[in-house]
Amino acid sequence: MEYFLMKPFTGGCRLKIMNHDKDILICAVTKKGELPDFTLRPCPLVSNRFKELLEQYMPSMDFIPCVIEGEGSAVLWSFLPAVQEASRARFRPDGTVSAVQPFGLRPLFLVENYKRVSYVVNLALAESLLRRGFVNLELERIETIGGGENG
Repeated sequence: MEYFLMKPFTGGCRLKIMNHDKDILICAVTKKGELPDFTLRPCPLVSNRFKELLEQYMPSMDFIPCVIEGEGSAVLWSFLPAVQEASRARFRPDGTVSAVQPFGLRPLFLVENYKRVSYVVNLALAESLLRRGFVNLELERIETIGGGENG
């Protein structure tokens, strides 16, 4: 199985969470710019069309709507994929993942360590992302440790 590290959107629009409700997030724009397809700040968020793609691969994944103050409907969504243990991955000095063991058939998962959280996608989801032309999203191939399908 092949895996890729998702590198999030870092420029453009900046958001600040205005509430901490478990059912809906309300964000304020602190810097105007293009809305991201995937960002980690202020929390993990994906765009409507990224969410639609993830729902095709993971229909049981839960999403929390994020509404921008002054707008009526959700334009971003918070999510929490399955977490792979750090002991099943290798890391670079900056804390990002450089290699992972296969994690079952999960198309998206995260790996936490003491420095940062890394979001990892499998080859099928990576190809779908690239075909749809998501902007401000970079995918970097990482190594696969071992070959067994665990998880």
